[in-house]
Amino acid sequence: MTLYVYLCYGRSPAAERELRYSLETLGAELGGAPSLSLPHEGGGDGWRRRPRGEDVVLYTDRPEAFADLGVATVDAGALVREARAHPYHHRLKPLVLADALRRFGRPCAMLDLDSFVRPGFAACAQSALEQGAAMNFFVRADAYPDFPDFETNLPHLGRYRLDRAHARMLNSGLVVVSPKHLPLVEDAVTLIDRLWAGGLRRHDIEQFALAETLRLGGVHVALIDDVFVHYCARWARRYMRRRLRARRPGERIAFSKARVRLFKTYWTLRLAMRKARRFIRGAKWRKT
Repeated sequence: MTLYVYLCYGRSPAAERELRYSLETLGAELGGAPSLSLPHEGGGDGWRRRPRGEDVVLYTDRPEAFADLGVATVDAGALVREARAHPYHHRLKPLVLADALRRFGRPCAMLDLDSFVRPGFAACAQSALEQGAAMNFFVRADAYPDFPDFETNLPHLGRYRLDRAHARMLNSGLVVVSPKHLPLVEDAVTLIDRLWAGGLRRHDIEQFALAETLRLGGVHVALIDDVFVHYCARWARRYMRRRLRARRPGERIAFSKARVRLFKTYWTLRLAMRKARRFIRGAKWRKT
């Protein structure tokens, strides 16, 4: 049975709202037991569904803050400190994924906080595991064209050479793997460190490294971007965070590309008008 893994650290209220909403949609998909709305969501007068505790694990440096979720928690304080000691903090994601595979010995689906699921997600994840693994969506080929030729040794895969013709970057908002892929996830952590030491300075090294080690391990990687929504783009995240702040307990948020475009248009025009008014006031002040 697949274990769904989340990582939430720090004290961002926005991140906590994202986690709780993502868990709520996952609970509806997995058929979790009904439960009262959480105090964080505006009171206990609404009902929603939450995932069963044995289906989900939350890695966090504040387990006490999420005791009301009814899911398993792992105190990730040591992992967070280890990741923050490195200049590239996003290496924490594959560190947590590797720990979950070792600790629980089950297939794991790791979901970013800024995501939610639609009906059919669990079946898609299971189908992907039967054929190999899964990630979210294709990002780009030749991920770092300005980075020089690169070679290193990885603990499990051995000699690694950056192959621009075949290397692909896939989005890691979702990573679905099995315990047999643990060596490849561990190699991804090592590859991150080696690329950073080699002078690569990008925010997305972690997702490139995961895609690379899975590819080199001969794993078929399915892309799940229809029943899994990762609102990582700037305006999509702004739209969702505003809706999450305002939503009522148990309310599902309507999300689509059209809604995000309308939201962007509205706020772009509003900001432009605000700047125009400031310019006009400034012009009037200079005249006087």
